[in-house]
Amino acid sequence: MSLPDLTSDCMNCAALCCVSLVLDKGKMFAIDKPAGKACPNLGGHLCTIHEDLEDKGFKGCTLYDCAGAGQRVTQERFNGESWRDAPELLPAMMRDFANLRPLHERLTMLVAAEKYSLTPELEERRQQLIRKTSRIWSDSPTAKEAFDAFIRDLRTHAGS
Repeated sequence: MSLPDLTSDCMNCAALCCVSLVLDKGKMFAIDKPAGKACPNLGGHLCTIHEDLEDKGFKGCTLYDCAGAGQRVTQERFNGESWRDAPELLPAMMRDFANLRPLHERLTMLVAAEKYSLTPELEERRQQLIRKTSRIWSDSPTAKEAFDAFIRDLRTHAGS
């Protein structure tokens, strides 16, 4: 089974988190920023204050991890193109990033569940969910329900 890369690789992304996500001024972010607007600290596709994020009031940025969704959207869906070079791509890139990010987050949890001693039935369900989640681009209700049921069963099994 081939899994997508679940490790963030900012060098192969188009800074999708820095433009797609909403920032709310407060404990985690020094500014308010709406979705669809590039962070003022963004230079090209890289953060200009990356080494000083926490000191400058951007602790939320240091805690964020897209689980590889950003580079997968940029490289696989948009062939390495960027909204910076073709602004008309931004809505589609944001949509795909918003759909793929929860799937990658679920995949990281399914992969991490490998460390548990699962019953053969739970292990088979885990493998099925990994295969299915690796294939789909949208956050379908059916996939979410199957994942949520697996997590409930996993918690029940871990508590036994």
